[in-house]
Amino acid sequence: MLRKSMILVPVALVGALPFAAYAERLSQSELAMFQGAGVSAQQAGETALQTHAGRLASVVFGDEDGRAAYEAVVVGADGQPWSVRIDAATGDVFASALTSDMQDHADAADHEDDDTETNDD
Repeated sequence: MLRKSMILVPVALVGALPFAAYAERLSQSELAMFQGAGVSAQQAGETALQTHAGRLASVVFGDEDGRAAYEAVVVGADGQPWSVRIDAATGDVFASALTSDMQDHADAADHEDDDTETNDD
């Protein structure tokens, strides 16, 4: 699951100022992953808007099972929030769904992990 607490691009900066990002609790490996990304947060936002027309709400950098990725949220004209996941190395979209559907998928994966836990007591 994508860790969303690493790099956040504030929505207020989209379109008005150049993209800016700030780091929260980045480990050295996470920082290196972000610095080595071949795709910028701005490019990821543009890719998300090409995938779903609307208004860009956020772009977040994170680690998707060892893969550097951005998650962008686009709010469509109908008000539906779309979550678009973009590979930070290639710029390819590897997942796209309504945000609630994406969260349901993540929750299901978390529950599957819970089902595989064992108690040796």
